[in-house]
Amino acid sequence: MALIAQRKGRPTGSGYGRLFDSDLLGLLISRVHAASISAGSELEGLIKSMVRRIDDLDRFLETGEMDEGVAIADKKQVKKSKTVDVGTAEPDFLIFKQRGDEKMCHVVELKDGDAFDTKKSSAEVEAMKSFVQNASPDIPYRVRMHFCCFNQDSREEIVNGFKGRITRDEALTGNEFCELLEISHHDLVERRRSDCAANLSYFVDQLLKIPEVRDLLADRLTKSL
Repeated sequence: MALIAQRKGRPTGSGYGRLFDSDLLGLLISRVHAASISAGSELEGLIKSMVRRIDDLDRFLETGEMDEGVAIADKKQVKKSKTVDVGTAEPDFLIFKQRGDEKMCHVVELKDGDAFDTKKSSAEVEAMKSFVQNASPDIPYRVRMHFCCFNQDSREEIVNGFKGRITRDEALTGNEFCELLEISHHDLVERRRSDCAANLSYFVDQLLKIPEVRDLLADRLTKSL
């Protein structure tokens, strides 16, 4: 998980500062927000460290052959590919899976959350459909698209979040995404939790450095005893 202590935040003039009438508190909250956003990138990094990666997507697609198992190409590899017609879509992962005679390419858009922004997701669905349609002839695997809300445990909730714009088969929970990759969901979640204690401690320490917050907490604690 991303560390709050490593994020800069916005020193003055943030909406958080205006909300609390405190630039110091606004800065802290903005650093929390920045850490939350960067957690998505760190999730992708952890996944790539746990799965076999395809170093050259074009070379791989020349033959489409791989050993039994799973291999992935990430967004950067897809974007620079001269073989795949990217169009306007930039899927987070192409997951190539071969088991026996079955060869599948799963095109996945991954979100580190439990819901999608409806307006934005509508455009993402259309872009993904276009990508699958354009790229399928150049990929010697059966191609399917998926949208994963990593922290959501229900496919139905994901579909509802999309207002029915995707099917249940196109939705993936975090656990199902890990099953597709053949990695441990539990291990991945535990690795993400490794910074949680440090974040909590840092957040509390920073709160106590803000005079008005420290005084208010002291008052509340005194009254609760």
